Amino acid sequence: MIETNQFTGLYGLFLKRLNEISQEGNRDIIPFPDVFEKLCRNFSMTKQQCWEILFLLRDVGVLEIVTLHGIKIRI
Repeated sequence: MIETNQFTGLYGLFLKRLNEISQEGNRDIIPFPDVFEKLCRNFSMTKQQCWEILFLLRDVGVLEIVTLHGIKIRI
């Protein structure tokens, strides 16, 4: 489970939503369609805006982007 208390505001909520997706399917890698469906709808953002946040979280080591598959949470 993600320790969302390490992050506040948008990033904490973003990670909480990713954790919900991960637990629903009980899987390590969250497929891109599931990521975009949940996050873009929840935050009323475009896919491009979602990518920007995903890359930011990747750069700080919170998640890994698995090419052609999805997102893997590292924390």
